[in-house]
Amino acid sequence: MNDGGRYDDDQRWLQSVLTGSIPLARAMALQVVQLDECGVALSLPLPPNINDKGTAFGGSLASALILAGWSLPRLLLHRAGIAANLVIGHCELRFLLPVDGDFEVRCHWPNAAVADGFVRKLEASDRAGMTLQPEAVFRGQVAATLSAKYAALRS
Repeated sequence: MNDGGRYDDDQRWLQSVLTGSIPLARAMALQVVQLDECGVALSLPLPPNINDKGTAFGGSLASALILAGWSLPRLLLHRAGIAANLVIGHCELRFLLPVDGDFEVRCHWPNAAVADGFVRKLEASDRAGMTLQPEAVFRGQVAATLSAKYAALRS
C-alpha cells in the first residue's frame, strides 16, 4: 500500500478532520493512535465518556465505533481527491462487555478489491457504499462490535 511517511501524514490529517470538523470527537478526547496498512485505531479516555454507572456511555462507544469505520472511506476519498459527503446508512451494534477504563476502537481496511471498487464506483457515479466492522477493545477483549454500511454521495 503506502509507506510509513504517507501514513504519518494521513494520521495527522485524519486527527485534524475528526477533532476539527466533528465537535463530538473533540469532546470525547478521541485520538488517532494508529493508522497503517492494517487499519485505524482510536483511543478514548473514560472520563469524558463515562455514564452514571462508572462505565463507558453506550452513546460514546457507538459514536467511537462509527467514527473508526467512517475514517477509512473518508481517507480513501481524500487520497483520491473526490469531494463527497460520507454518511452512515445502516448499522448494527452489539455491546458485549462493560468498559470501566480507557478504551480503543479499531477498524481494519477492507480488502483491496473492495476499497478500489468503492473509489471506482464513486468516480463513475454519484454514490458508492462500503460495509465495515469496527470493534471496541478494552483490556484486550472485544467489548462492542459494529457492522456499518457507509455511503459516499458526490457533492
